[in-house]
Amino acid sequence: MAKKVRDSLVRTILDQIFQGKLLAGDRLPSIGELGRRHGMSIVSVREAIQKLSLMGLVRVRQGGGTFLDKNIPSILAILDARKYVEMATCLLAARNATEEEIGELQAIISGMEDDFLRGDHVAFTQKDLLFHLYIGRMSKNVLLTAFLENIQDLLYYLQQRTHMLEGTIEKAYRFHPMITDAIRRRDGNAAQVLVTEHIEAVKRAWEAYDRSKGNGPRPASASRRPRNRVK
Repeated sequence: MAKKVRDSLVRTILDQIFQGKLLAGDRLPSIGELGRRHGMSIVSVREAIQKLSLMGLVRVRQGGGTFLDKNIPSILAILDARKYVEMATCLLAARNATEEEIGELQAIISGMEDDFLRGDHVAFTQKDLLFHLYIGRMSKNVLLTAFLENIQDLLYYLQQRTHMLEGTIEKAYRFHPMITDAIRRRDGNAAQVLVTEHIEAVKRAWEAYDRSKGNGPRPASASRRPRNRVK
């Protein structure tokens, strides 16, 4: 239960960042105030802030409060960073993964296919995150793995939002087995190309959403407006 409470605050703050309601450099309410507003313990609030700090989105000033970083990336910038990291993890996974690990990756894919056919998008998205994290572990590169695992809450949040966009979950359903097959065949170059195409398709979906709605992947450091603090 404590984890769900903590994660609900993380999601609330992420929503306000990527909807432009909290802007780069904004100060968050105090730990105690956040706890009172959300009916949370101080421990849960601190854990939520720590997660946001690991994502590089907030900075805690000793005795001075918690602030959004001055360089909050847009959704498109996050996807670009993810693309280049996952190009590397896919290449290395094809080289370094054990046969047992490849079998585990194929089992994740089988579960994703079952979830997709049942229309269980929540379970599909959970396994989608696991798929990308597991490839990171298969790469045997601790720095690349740590990067993905430190921002996994941010990745999951963006995957949840991405899968609400038209056609994106269907494309994920098609790309993941192809990436897995390339890794199984030890074809790192093919795996790199496929994960690049996968993430570029996600970027195009966000760009289309941004054009149609005007409130898609805008930078959080966009032009200043009256501040709407976390409620």
